[in-house]
Amino acid sequence: MTQQPCYHCGDSIIGKEINFDGKSFCCNGCKSVYELLSTNDLGAFYTIENNAGTKPKKDDQHKYRFLDVEGIRSKYIHFEDDTSLHITLFLPQIHCSSCIYLLEHIHKLDPRITSCQVNFAKREATLIIKKTLPVSELAIILDKIGYAPNFGNKEQQQKKRNYQYLYKLGVAGFAFGSIMLWSVPEHIGMGDESIGFRKFTSYLSFLISLPVLLYSANDYFISAFKALRYKSLNLDVPIALGIVALYLQSCATIFSGNGSGYMDSFAGFVFFLLIGKWFQSKTYQSLSFERDYTAYFPVAVSKKDGDKEEIVEIEKIIVNDVISIRNNEVLPCDAILLDDSIKVDYSFVTGESIPITKKKGDFVYAGGKLIGKKSDFHVQRKSNRSHLTQLWNETTKKQEVETSGTDSFSLYFLIGVLIVSTVSGIAWYFITPERSVEIVVAVLIVACPCALALSKPFTYGNIMRSLGRRKLYLKNVDVIPSLNSITDIVFDKTGTLTTGSSNQIELVGNKLSLEQKSAILLLANSSTHPLSKSIVRALQHEVSSTDELVNFEEHEGEGILGEINGISYRIGASKFVHSEATSQENETASHVSGNGQYLGKFVFNSEFRSGIMEMLDALGNNYTVHILSGDKDKDKENLMQEVPTLTELHFNQSPKEKLLYIHRLQAQNKSIMMIGDGLNDAGALDAADVGIAISEDIFRFTPSSDGILDADELFRLPYLLTTAAHAKTVLMVCYVFSIVYNLVGLTFAISGHLTPLIAAILMPLSSISIVLISTILTAPKEN
Repeated sequence: MTQQPCYHCGDSIIGKEINFDGKSFCCNGCKSVYELLSTNDLGAFYTIENNAGTKPKKDDQHKYRFLDVEGIRSKYIHFEDDTSLHITLFLPQIHCSSCIYLLEHIHKLDPRITSCQVNFAKREATLIIKKTLPVSELAIILDKIGYAPNFGNKEQQQKKRNYQYLYKLGVAGFAFGSIMLWSVPEHIGMGDESIGFRKFTSYLSFLISLPVLLYSANDYFISAFKALRYKSLNLDVPIALGIVALYLQSCATIFSGNGSGYMDSFAGFVFFLLIGKWFQSKTYQSLSFERDYTAYFPVAVSKKDGDKEEIVEIEKIIVNDVISIRNNEVLPCDAILLDDSIKVDYSFVTGESIPITKKKGDFVYAGGKLIGKKSDFHVQRKSNRSHLTQLWNETTKKQEVETSGTDSFSLYFLIGVLIVSTVSGIAWYFITPERSVEIVVAVLIVACPCALALSKPFTYGNIMRSLGRRKLYLKNVDVIPSLNSITDIVFDKTGTLTTGSSNQIELVGNKLSLEQKSAILLLANSSTHPLSKSIVRALQHEVSSTDELVNFEEHEGEGILGEINGISYRIGASKFVHSEATSQENETASHVSGNGQYLGKFVFNSEFRSGIMEMLDALGNNYTVHILSGDKDKDKENLMQEVPTLTELHFNQSPKEKLLYIHRLQAQNKSIMMIGDGLNDAGALDAADVGIAISEDIFRFTPSSDGILDADELFRLPYLLTTAAHAKTVLMVCYVFSIVYNLVGLTFAISGHLTPLIAAILMPLSSISIVLISTILTAPKEN
């Protein structure tokens, strides 16, 4: 066995070493991986962390052939088109930053791999590959570089990791109890009378402490070592230093024949550290709304049961159910198309906005937005909110990644703690030398900024959950700081300030036949526009339709058209429908024509939602409020009379003009929140600093939005914004508590009134205190 470890995997080299490029390898597999990385300019893999690789298994070209079997292959693919597919694989070998670096640059190894995103917490990689690369070959590529996909039960793998953690906690707890028991004679003054017994128990304590050091505490050493190798600091660096210092002093005391030293404190120290780590992990698991933020986000879909339709939550949809999707709605689960032909926009999934044509019997993946007539789908795979909201979150607007102030403060805080502990140790060396190490360890542990690091995610998570209970569902916690910086609020009017469910509607013009009403009902029912929904509500009790709608089109800001029984119908604005169509001044109307013949118009007497005027007036005290509408200005005088502070009202605005208006405000260094229904204002929602989509009778995705608000809760917007702003106060209280806790703890530790064991107990208590403070201060209040 040579002293030189393998350059790739770090294992000891048994037998004859393999030399290549001036480096030593334990096997041809490791040499091949190194050669593969070097050839493709991925040598930085080894600069991030030495011996970062894992030993590849023997290459077996037939090992993953089962992945090319369609029934198996489809289980791991969550999107596929003519040129590419998206696949998520479980790679349990992921263990460090080098792994993330290598996997996210794997496209350099094979150009058929387009991209790779790593979820370190779940040990998963989501890859986008070209269809010219078989899934089995992708698995072989991953296997070759040491990341063999695991197709077992991920839950069982997680349970195994949890058991390992409990084993470590059990070893530390057993050692702590045993050493404390063996130290009783020494603590009660019997040590001097039984020197032989004291030596025996001291050596026994040393032996039982070895598993604690090498097994129970090894995660702290590994994490601290990786941070230092990367020329960085993390929370485990001072903890690892404290463990080593306390252990070395105890060993010195034992082998000099002066008793067991602080070995009981060492074992108890590690035991309580692990308890604190367990509590912290449970705390972060409870923040599922930050990583798996679906607990309060409702997703509903129209389910067909014969001739009836009902809106149900997505979790209640099972395989073989039939669901109906309208134009601009997102398909929530994988399904087979039952209608003849549609177009699907997969920009939600791929970023490509070119619609894909799907025909009857085609498989359609979840996340596609229907472009065309209302269509039925046969569900093939159960889905849930997690998958859709993950897609939603991945549409986050691209921003430069910057280190947050909290992270920077934590880094400087750690540096300060190391300096203070060093100075304290030196000072105590001249006062009471035997206590210097104890003081250093106490300082390192009591000043650990765990509570500081926990303050922001827990506060924002609680606020996000509180907003969710009021039916404002945010994309992620990063939206909260953006909400708190808003200066101007821009509202769309139709379907946002006005209700689409209680419109009083009147048909003006020629009397329509039952056949014409049936055709208009069928055409309007394929649109999600509020006025289309009002037409459907007005006609659905008079007629029904079993006819087929073809050549459906929806023109943003203009209207819809389609062909039924050979007749081409149009519904929408006067210019879009017919040259003879006219509207009265300040009239909201949808005109109708059939085969170029003007049939009449539906006139709407819209109603403002309950509490809207009071809401606008309240918002005017803190924000500049703007109203944009594609409608005529019939409500302008009423709005200005009810809300005197409202001066920015703009009507007859096209979708493009709404977008340009947002850009003009932003050019004036204003921070904008846009609130609309996501139909004719999707561009404005996307451009605004915060875009909130209003949802009325069904929760449908608007990928360009940062949040979704239940229409019935819109009047609560001032309260919701106040709740979001409250996060700043709560965060400040948590920060002040953390800093005061550390200052007080440091004072006691430096003065010698705090032992390492007590410091280890106090550390998780500080995190518990932050959880309690944040939970109490962010508790929802009745409004």
